[in-house]
Amino acid sequence: MIKQWPIFILLLALISCGTEQPPNPFDIGTGEPVDTANLTGFAALHEKFLEPRCANPACHDGTFEPDFRTVEGSYNTLVYHPVVKNDENETFEYRVVPGDVNQSWLINRLMTANDTLGRMPLYAEPLTWDEVKEFSDWIMAGAPDARGNLPIEPNEVPRFEWYVAFSGDMDWNNTRIDNNRHAWEFPLPAAVDDTVRLVFRMNDDMTEPSSFPNVKVWLSDNEDYDNAVSYNANYLTGSFWNLMFPPNTFNMGDTNYFYLEFTDGTHNVMAPEFDSPWWYKDHCSFYIE
Repeated sequence: MIKQWPIFILLLALISCGTEQPPNPFDIGTGEPVDTANLTGFAALHEKFLEPRCANPACHDGTFEPDFRTVEGSYNTLVYHPVVKNDENETFEYRVVPGDVNQSWLINRLMTANDTLGRMPLYAEPLTWDEVKEFSDWIMAGAPDARGNLPIEPNEVPRFEWYVAFSGDMDWNNTRIDNNRHAWEFPLPAAVDDTVRLVFRMNDDMTEPSSFPNVKVWLSDNEDYDNAVSYNANYLTGSFWNLMFPPNTFNMGDTNYFYLEFTDGTHNVMAPEFDSPWWYKDHCSFYIE
């Protein structure tokens, strides 16, 4: 029995060490300490509400985000952070939109009467109107961080979403030719005596496609885009640009490739890219018949 004492003491020592908290991936602040003596703004919101009433076990304690364990983690998972669980109409884009209470998902979750969504905090006393107003006032003030810095609105890379091809006029029911291919990853057929119209759909979070400068379509006779020739695309309508070209400038039986190049003024996009997979490049190609 005496020989078992060392094992028992070792077990007690291990238990007393406890479990280390996992790192918070959203702690990406400046590293400067936040003054907790006279908390105001977001630091006060975290101290009064987010940490004690929301960062509970199996809730916003790092189990899933938003992560309310720290001031920085709370801020970075709220402001301009995309919504994961939305309402049935997909109304909200971000959890907090600086200067806009109506578009801030956080306020909706603090006040909702929807039993399916649930009013936050789920496992604590709901916030009073005056307490919710503290969050609203912070949002309307621009949602500054704990040091008073205003956030920068995100600017995502614009997207090339899809394209369709027509024989001459754009008639969705009668002149589409991209749906004549064998499968999605196959080149589209183009008659040598035809005029092909490529119509591209693009999108961006901040810039209307009509304002994209210098949209170009590059045509090449090989999948490496060697010796590609550029053509200026023309704005069509909504999110669409188009290009018309005569297939008789290419050799019969050859497969030719194209890629789109455009910018929102900040990000430059090439689609497909030089290193895109073969099936994407083949999707953006045509053969002359």
